[in-house]
Amino acid sequence: MTKRRLNNPAVAVFGGTFDPVHYGHLRAAAEVAEQLKVSDFRLLPAGQPPHREGTWADAHHRLAMLELALAPYPDLTVDDREVQRSGPSFMVDTLATLREDVGEAPILLCVGQDAANHLNRWHRWRDLFELAHLVIMARPLSHPRYPQDLDEMFDQRRVKRTRDLMKSPCGLVRHVEITQLAISSTDIRRQLASGRDPRFLLPTAVLAYIRKHGLYA
Repeated sequence: MTKRRLNNPAVAVFGGTFDPVHYGHLRAAAEVAEQLKVSDFRLLPAGQPPHREGTWADAHHRLAMLELALAPYPDLTVDDREVQRSGPSFMVDTLATLREDVGEAPILLCVGQDAANHLNRWHRWRDLFELAHLVIMARPLSHPRYPQDLDEMFDQRRVKRTRDLMKSPCGLVRHVEITQLAISSTDIRRQLASGRDPRFLLPTAVLAYIRKHGLYA
């Protein structure tokens, strides 16, 4: 596969538990990377998600599955900084370390609409805008439902063009539309636990890894 020739000097980050990674994740990443025209698009598995009771698979398994899933696609890469770091995986801390790495280049934090609706519950959420732009991935069946303080902040920072994000390192908000794929990690785990076959919902290499290590059974 030939890597796309793109000019935007930005780093895009798409975080999640990826428990397990599936084609819904991969298709969203591919579409957003294409719309943003960035050549450095990273999927970032959470080490210890602070807003959940935990993950079903350990971090090293989720990282390995993500690396297998992305191996055929050189325009999408894995960033393992949260897995390698101890303690809760707060995005604001992750972006701070990434900012140290990339200097003044724009950082684009990509989140789904449901996560964006509750961004004000994130640790030091206002500080996110001092470190990155926010790219909200909106599916046809997802809808913005922002609390007032979040809605006001988004209104002040919203832009419609990718090139507007490239003029500064951080601080702006852009919505992008992506395809609705009815695939979820929860459903895949349920299928595996009940002995069903979730093939064609996730990469073959990932499913083989799950079976080899007895995950989600």
